[in-house]
Formats: sequence, structure tokens, C-alpha cells
Amino acid sequence: MDDKCLKGRKLKILIIANSKVVFGKEIKSELISKDFDVNLLDFESLTLYDKNHCENDRYSSFFIKFKSIPKLSMFFRMWYIKKVIQENGFNIVNIHMSRWFYLIILPWLTRQRFIVTFYGSDFYRTSGFIKKIQTNLYKKADAITFTNPLTKNSFLKYYKDFDSKSYVCRFGLKTLDFIDKNRKIDKKFLRESLGYNKEKIVITCGHNSTKEQQHDKIIDNILKLPTELLDKIQFIFPMTYGNNFNKERVENILKQTNLDYIVLEEFLYGDDNANIKLASDIMINILETDSFSGSMQEFLYANNIIITGSWLPYEVFDDAGVEYIKIDNIDKLSFKLAELINSDIKIYDTLKNQKIISELSLWDNTIESWVDIYK
Repeated sequence: MDDKCLKGRKLKILIIANSKVVFGKEIKSELISKDFDVNLLDFESLTLYDKNHCENDRYSSFFIKFKSIPKLSMFFRMWYIKKVIQENGFNIVNIHMSRWFYLIILPWLTRQRFIVTFYGSDFYRTSGFIKKIQTNLYKKADAITFTNPLTKNSFLKYYKDFDSKSYVCRFGLKTLDFIDKNRKIDKKFLRESLGYNKEKIVITCGHNSTKEQQHDKIIDNILKLPTELLDKIQFIFPMTYGNNFNKERVENILKQTNLDYIVLEEFLYGDDNANIKLASDIMINILETDSFSGSMQEFLYANNIIITGSWLPYEVFDDAGVEYIKIDNIDKLSFKLAELINSDIKIYDTLKNQKIISELSLWDNTIESWVDIYK
């Protein structure tokens, strides 16, 4: 459609993302507040959510019949995504997470403005072969967004040709607002409401149930701690989304230990998501790869001490002056935990991180870069 024809009416946008991951939901809400007409298509179920948050299960009800067919389900998924695009008159389609499957419907994606948004793992964990065949996806895209400059630069170093259409657009974190709202609530009260121990040091291990969180290695390191330290700690394993097979595997490992632990299974949003951050003292974030960890930022904002891997691309945090503890090798985790617990963790100055994270990731400070991409 000609740009002149679009003036005077709202741009209609389709975001294709996993609705259980907060980024898609939150950017939809923020863009609606900026007067865009935004629909969110859940990549997993193909449920379509309109600007009024009403659910349209027309496409998901058709797709569910094919979802369990091995190897072919993704082709049926793409077929119904194509139908969504064809039948709803969108001006912009924005896919979150770059996947080679979208090549199947590329002619329909490019009939309107087409934007690819990288989360990070979709670049770093993709094989060289898949990267090569995805080249045409990026050739046809009108814009490509990244959550931080390092991932953008890694992408451009590999592909070389897409600098003029590549942008850094950070996601805001609505949970920060809920953390601020609940920050003055007594920590013991929060812990009691969550079923946590009120007196022990609470350590949160990872933030979802994917194998990339390296739960098994975290547990191996925890078990190296002496009993007198373990008696002081309760471990929290958030498993509210990700990989069910890996969740069950980790739970089976934990059952064979004498650790004081809790596995979180229900998806958390709003106050509940904020409260698990505020109730925690230490967060372990040693992913294999990452981009711009939203969950880690929320724990930082809630004054947690963070232990993370030096191999993760967190230069944005380093440059901003965020204080956290880095380890060069996952096998050093047990030593660092013992050192931390044997010290007075109250001496760590976590307050400065609040201001830094608010500047980096409050939606008020990030949304305009997205608005510029969509216009």
C-alpha cells in the first residue's frame, strides 16, 4: 500500500511471538498506547489476540489437528500463519525469533512491511548451514532488530550486507513497574506468601526450564558446598516455561538430593513475577549463550546479587556500570557461592543497579526506537 494511503489511519501490525514470553505481550501493549492497531499471534498455538486482547481461536482450532504430526507440523504451522496474514489486512508483520521455516511463506511476509526481531539465541545457537539458508529472509526484510549492539555486530560480521536495515531496539520490562510497586513490602511477608523459607538465604537458579540454563551443572556445583552452608540456603528453580522434558529431568535430579528447594511451575506475570525477584537474595545466570537477559535485569532491579558467566555478551551492562559477579568457568560456581555466603552479603551495593536498569529497560526509555521502526 502506498505511504500516502496509510496517512490518517492507524497502522495495523501483526507480531508473531510466543505469548508466554513477556516481550511480545508487552510491546503489543506499549504500541497500542502509542495509537497503533496491534495483533499478537502466538507462535506455538496460533491463537490470535487483537488490540482489545480478545482471543481468536479460529486458526488454532484448525492447526491443533496437525500440531502433533512429526516433522510436518511446522509446515502446517506456516500454512496457517500465511492464512492469518492473507485474511487480516496487516500493514506490518514483525516476526520475533528468526526461524528458517519462515522462508516457506516469504512471498506472503513481504507483501507488507516485514521486520525480523532477534532475541539473541536465535542467532548464537543457529548452525552455519541454517544461517546460510536464512540469508534470503534478511535480504527481503525491511528492517532487522537486535536487543543489543554486540548481537547486531556479530550478525553483521557474519552477513556483512545488511547494515543499512539493522537497528538496536531494546525491549522494556513491565515487571520493573511491579517491582517498584511492591518494593516496600516486607521481604519475610513476600516469602511467606510464596511458600519460601523466611530466614534462609534464597538463591534463584536460572529463569526457565530450557537446557541452556545448565541446571544440571548448577546442581553439581551446589552439591559441592559443605553441609553447614547448604543448611543456610533455599534454592528456587523457576520452570514456568521452556522445555517440559528438561523440567522433568531436572526435577528428577533434585529429588535425589537433600537440598531445600522449590520448583516454580505456574507461569508468572505482574505482581507474582515481581515478587519472586524481590523475595530472592542471589540469582545464578550462567546460560550457554544469551543476548540481553530480561529476567536477570529484573533480579538486578530487585537488588539481587547476580552470579553470571563472563562469556555472556553483557557489554551493555558493563559499559553502563552494572555491578555483578562474573565467573570464567561454570566449575568455579561452587567456590564463588561459598565465598559469597561466607561473607556478609549485605555489604554488596546493589542499589546503584536500580538506576542503571531503569535507564536501560523501562518502557518509557525504550519504546520510541520501536515506534521509529514501525513508522
